[in-house]
Amino acid sequence: MSGESFRVDLRGIVDILSHHLYSSPRVYLRELIQNARDAVVARSEVDSDAPREIAIEVEDGGAVVVRDSGIGLTEEEMRSVLATIGASSKRSDFTRVRRQYLGQFGIGLLSCFLIADRIEVRSRSARSADAPTLSWVGSSDGTFSITTAQTPLAGAGTEVRVQARADDREWVEPARVHLLAERFASLLELPISLQSGAQPQPEIVSTRTPPWRGSDLEATAWCHRELGFAPLAVLPIDVPTAGVVGVAFISDSPGRVGNRHGDTVYSHGMFVADDNVQLAPNWAYFVRLAVESGDLALTASRESLQDSPAISDVKEQIGTQLRQGIEHFALSDPVGFDRFMDVHAKGILAMAASDDDMLDLVIGHVPWETSEGTMTLAQILRLSDDVQYTASMTDFTAFAPLLRARRSLLVNGSYVYGSEILRKVRERRGHAARVRAFDPHAFLDSLPEPREGGAEARGFEVHARAVLERLGVDLDLRAFAPASTPSLFVAAPGVDHRSRLADDAAEADPWAGLLSEPEASRARPRLVMNVTSDAVRSLVRVRDERVRADAISGLYVIGLLRAGETLDERHGELLSSTLHTLITAAGGGE
Repeated sequence: MSGESFRVDLRGIVDILSHHLYSSPRVYLRELIQNARDAVVARSEVDSDAPREIAIEVEDGGAVVVRDSGIGLTEEEMRSVLATIGASSKRSDFTRVRRQYLGQFGIGLLSCFLIADRIEVRSRSARSADAPTLSWVGSSDGTFSITTAQTPLAGAGTEVRVQARADDREWVEPARVHLLAERFASLLELPISLQSGAQPQPEIVSTRTPPWRGSDLEATAWCHRELGFAPLAVLPIDVPTAGVVGVAFISDSPGRVGNRHGDTVYSHGMFVADDNVQLAPNWAYFVRLAVESGDLALTASRESLQDSPAISDVKEQIGTQLRQGIEHFALSDPVGFDRFMDVHAKGILAMAASDDDMLDLVIGHVPWETSEGTMTLAQILRLSDDVQYTASMTDFTAFAPLLRARRSLLVNGSYVYGSEILRKVRERRGHAARVRAFDPHAFLDSLPEPREGGAEARGFEVHARAVLERLGVDLDLRAFAPASTPSLFVAAPGVDHRSRLADDAAEADPWAGLLSEPEASRARPRLVMNVTSDAVRSLVRVRDERVRADAISGLYVIGLLRAGETLDERHGELLSSTLHTLITAAGGGE
């Protein structure tokens, strides 16, 4: 039983290329440049003195011609490389240095059918001095012909002419070809000239300095031109085991956590993509890479990198180098690093809440407000063996002076993700014995009470309790430093103390007393009065009961303010009444 060959519908293949392989018809020019570049590299392998030239010409009739001084094609190679779909993508001469090549001659040439119905190739092989110039003409109906060219080439190399269909002329317009040629080939080391009817002289569109080979100033200029922002820092990237080299640009805007814009990737100087997300870790949302992908393999479309263990290894090494680069940035440019933290601190905290790699960065570099001033967690852990943190801005404001006086360290963890980060530091970094959540009630209970027999200090206690009872607040007398803190308000969890100053709705509702929680079981806020404070001690000498009551109310309001509580209308009236009484008493009037 004899076998039969598959019949290939070239139009169907082109449709597949258009809708499923390539992202845009623009790739036709990239494929032509890649094939030309590979042919030149291949010839240099057998003749180091051979010319290294590629030229692109835009003709007035809607055609693009790409010429190279490469190795050329024999008739056999034309049949096997240009006309056989699925054949080896490289000639035998290429296999010795395969990783130096970019394109795939067969499927790459087919991409030209995305915009044309006819492709003409003239080629002269460099294998022998008397090799003829051959003409290969392919049509989108699946037919091709090979003949001796009527007009021979002057030397070895290849010329490809693509005549665009009328509906696809936009892809061969001079301005579009110029834009695409610069996009794809600007970093190729071979000189590539572009000539169109509007240009008096050909323009070199390649051999630009890659951002990873120039100075930081040149890299910054490249970033601004290509990516549209002025980077806060430029960090080097180098993974020699994979031939990967590049730079990382730290963005000057916050961006969105977990949403990377993507990186610009080249392969041997040829542009691959500007939205690649395979090489940088997810936590590096504030970084944009520009890299030469070296030995990493490309997909069939050459618009992304093949997923592989090598990719994972490179990604891990790039993550390590980014962290090291940020560490160096912090040490070498403190001012620039402060700008970096101003822009990205919130996002870094958000990532660190779930990523241990980012947690290392946070510990080393993110500044935190503490009772001893602003410092990093690394500095905090070196400074103190007793680190407490609070998720309440109110508690931090109220208690920071007290802990500072006792030489204990309180960290303000009230910012977004702050308490989550500090919990991770305690639980996952082996600091459980040194880092703990701050308990305001336990702290107050630890403060010393007035000494027994301190009648002077307790002389106003009965009066103070009576005044505070009307405000729904308990009194707690303590002796603590600093003496400049006369009172400290501590709210009861889940209870709004200000409701005591509002209209008494319970009296208007006869059922309120039966349905509400018993008074004795309710948690109540408390006002801690510092008996070492001159203001508190002075209350003992006040004989006027009204002045004394208003002074106690004033200490209550001071306690609220020190705790960062928001004063409502009733508090304002209370403060106004207190000031009026004290001013009147000081003046001796009524």
